[in-house]
Amino acid sequence: MLRIIDGDTLEVRGDGRILPKDTVARVRLLEIDTPERGACFADSATARTTTLLPPGSRIRAERDVELTDRYDRYLLYVWNVQGTFVNESLVRSGHAEAVLYPPNDKYWTKITNAEDHAQQTGAGLWTTCPEQPETSSTPPTSPDSPAPDTPARPDLPDGPPAGVPDMDCSDLPGPVWVGPDDPHRLDRDGDGIGCDAN
Repeated sequence: MLRIIDGDTLEVRGDGRILPKDTVARVRLLEIDTPERGACFADSATARTTTLLPPGSRIRAERDVELTDRYDRYLLYVWNVQGTFVNESLVRSGHAEAVLYPPNDKYWTKITNAEDHAQQTGAGLWTTCPEQPETSSTPPTSPDSPAPDTPARPDLPDGPPAGVPDMDCSDLPGPVWVGPDDPHRLDRDGDGIGCDAN
């Protein structure tokens, strides 16, 4: 374990089993999503991940069907030296939501059960944040409602599309245009620009 980038993204040194030996790699924890930097409960999620995976500690990692995403992050399930399943623990304590990006679904039942427990007990972000995590960035729109009056921003690159593993602002080089559709919840203030607070 080298460092925690945010609540669901780590930097580790490979030991030759899953990650190439001595390679420094970015790891995205599978089946979960923590709040973006600057959003409600983001600092708490990062602190909790740091407590579970202190820099310098060893981890045990397990892969699923897809090992990497299009951004060259390794997609893994992680256990700490005490044997705690970190992905599940973050969801159970309310520091993360369960998010599925098929085909990586090996522990989906376990992680969604952890989320049910967190919601029922009001753990973490489920009661601390003023809105439910799914709706924290932009209000939902119905198919009949007009699109928000937000101008296009051709001077910014497009944000990552839906359907790829979840992206965080720490995975992107700077601000991106997400418009009214923000599948990765990168736009905290609803202005159509994601990661503009980096």
